[in-house]
Amino acid sequence: MSTRRFVGSSSVILAGWLGATFLNEVPTQRYPKLDRRPATAAVQSDNTQPILATQVRPAALPVSLSH
Repeated sequence: MSTRRFVGSSSVILAGWLGATFLNEVPTQRYPKLDRRPATAAVQSDNTQPILATQVRPAALPVSLSH
């Protein structure tokens, strides 16, 4: 089998499979429940202090790293 024939047939098979999956309707019951708030927001507070994140800046690099 030549390379040209293999690539051509593989692309036809792939395009057919992608087309079939695109046209296939999936019922909404198969998707997980989508919430408007993240799972961590649903946790009840126990009056503890929140953890604050700080932005860490990268170290300054010299102009040339070849030295």
